[in-house]
Amino acid sequence: MATIGIIGWGVVGKATGKGFGKKHKIVWNNKNDKGSTPIEDLCGKSDFVFLCLPTPMRADHSGIDLSIMDKVIDKVAPLMASKNTPLIIKSTVIPGTTAKYAKKYPKVEFAMNPEFLTEVNAPWDFLHPDRVVIGALNEDVANRIARLHRDVMGYKFRIFTTDPTTAEMVKYMSNTYMATKVIFANEMAELAEKLGINYDDVADMVGADPRIGKSFLKVSPFGGFGLKCFPKDTVAILGLAKKLGTDLSVLQTVWNKNLKIRKVKDWEGIKGAVNNNL
Repeated sequence: MATIGIIGWGVVGKATGKGFGKKHKIVWNNKNDKGSTPIEDLCGKSDFVFLCLPTPMRADHSGIDLSIMDKVIDKVAPLMASKNTPLIIKSTVIPGTTAKYAKKYPKVEFAMNPEFLTEVNAPWDFLHPDRVVIGALNEDVANRIARLHRDVMGYKFRIFTTDPTTAEMVKYMSNTYMATKVIFANEMAELAEKLGINYDDVADMVGADPRIGKSFLKVSPFGGFGLKCFPKDTVAILGLAKKLGTDLSVLQTVWNKNLKIRKVKDWEGIKGAVNNNL
């Protein structure tokens, strides 16, 4: 039995703790919460430490805000230097973030293990993954994290081991592709309405093609996509692309269209989605 430390006890942190808790001891930290283990104690007694922290978008839609992650890393990393305990980022962070932390704290065993959870079914999703992606800087750390997952989840899914930046990119490409599919579906639904045909029937027949699939073809009465993950991840990757001088005009059009057709910008009121203090 391993001791697993989890810093950040929200949707992702609780799902991670509940899942690994089936076979391992869980200690967790969440600022000022009753039952929270102090970070110093958590880092000292854990065999693995997962960071499940908010990474909101900036209110001006210019990109991601990593200030919470930066602050926690700067506190935790010195406590874990030379301990051979993996410090695993589970939060969604832009490609290059984990590598940046590893360069700043070279004696820490950093890894990236993106989550692919839905907020509605997070505990179930955690235990029944389509795949697990592990980005690590050395093979031993990757294998230890892989064994931790197999111990709880079994062998019915594939584990990909790669570098941290690739693992980060996998999460962003997944979410922004699904966001793009939502906007495309909205446009086709609008066209179907003009033609006087039932869009749901069209989507059902189109989705029967396994190359396309049925997911994200339904159109919300609010229009476009909302909640937390799709908006903040789209904004984050667009901000990174702008900084790197990369043309993501298709995704920029998707975001602009979403802002135009979404009747309720619900992400603005969701905790952890937007940092309005910048």
